[in-house]
Amino acid sequence: MFISRWIRSFGSCKKSAGLLISAFALSLALVPDFPAEARVGLHQNYELQKVVIFSRHNLRSPMATDSGKRKNLTPHQWQDSQIPPGYLSNRGGLVETMMGESVKDELTRENFMMSPKDWEGKASYFYADSDQRTIATARYFAAGAAPEANIRVHHKMEGTKDPAFDTKLPDTLDRNTLSAVRKGEDIWIHSFLSANKEEMNSDFRELERILDIYSSPDAQKGDFKGFVPEDLQVTMKSGEKPKMKGSLKTAHSLADSLLIRYYETEDDREAAFGHTTTFEDWKKIGRIKDDFGILLYGEPHAARYMAMPLVRMMEREMKNSRKFSFICGHDSNMTAILSALGTYPYELPKSLEGRVPFGVKLVIEKWRGTDGILYGSACLLYPASRDIRHITVPREDVTPLQYPLTFHGISQNEDGMMKWADLEKLFHQAIL
Repeated sequence: MFISRWIRSFGSCKKSAGLLISAFALSLALVPDFPAEARVGLHQNYELQKVVIFSRHNLRSPMATDSGKRKNLTPHQWQDSQIPPGYLSNRGGLVETMMGESVKDELTRENFMMSPKDWEGKASYFYADSDQRTIATARYFAAGAAPEANIRVHHKMEGTKDPAFDTKLPDTLDRNTLSAVRKGEDIWIHSFLSANKEEMNSDFRELERILDIYSSPDAQKGDFKGFVPEDLQVTMKSGEKPKMKGSLKTAHSLADSLLIRYYETEDDREAAFGHTTTFEDWKKIGRIKDDFGILLYGEPHAARYMAMPLVRMMEREMKNSRKFSFICGHDSNMTAILSALGTYPYELPKSLEGRVPFGVKLVIEKWRGTDGILYGSACLLYPASRDIRHITVPREDVTPLQYPLTFHGISQNEDGMMKWADLEKLFHQAIL
């Protein structure tokens, strides 16, 4: 369904943080210029057997409110949201429906999961975290993928915590293991800052420019001196989520609100509070969000602990008899899963967030070849940023983009296919 001949291997989570960061910096200069939306088309040599998807929720309202830093670090007025903080927006629902429709079209071309009975029965499974934005995302996707079916989205009571999506470290870590995790995080941060400090400073300056931050109440009172990479601190404790202090944490919250303003505002100058901006300027804002996720949830050793419940859930869905599984969580979950599987580094074309944009999906597919062998493919499926911003009803010719993934130590055939047994082994080995 979503496979491509253009495959790149990015290294393993077993490598040191320093090597991973060096590869990360190098890869950004070597991203090939190929059409990420390319489709191979019908597969004469393979029959689709199973699809397992892990998705980040789609576009939501800002998490931050005007009661804190967001209000005091710009002289401008943020637009009022018509929905509570963190809820899926109408635009996010439209985009997610489009994603579901696109998957339906691909499945139809593969003669796979076509009847409402297939979707409503035991052949499919939809599970979401217990937040409104994740539950709603799964429902919108289901409405697009199977509009005639009555699909149940499984989840815990809305507003309660689902431990499967909780990115905390296990409370059973002994002192030596926790010490190793902390040391790995320290190396991860040091290596990342060494390779990316100049770029981070440039991104911070762009955020400050768009927000007119030095005319803000906090700056006028002397409470804001400027964002710097060097004050970054991440703490890791058993039984808790990783916590961040410093400029990047505050900048991330502002960048999140600003990107959502970009998506919800058609006029470029209005979105940027009157400033002239380019798509590359907005990518700097998106990169602040990327950096936050990579540094907080991307260290490979810690990521394996944080992603373990969801990797185990995906492994179960890969092994059972169901044909289609859809799991919906958060950017923190996606970052940890991809790092635990060793897929760093990559950068998604045509997206302001180059790692885990709103609505991105990790798509794992199982195929049977005409040679009788079971094969697997993996890609990230995501909406282009311009499509999120300009989506209309009825939608025009908008197709999600796909970015192929490969994994260290797993070879591919000439069609870019991996052995399914190798893919299953990868997921199993990622579980600690």
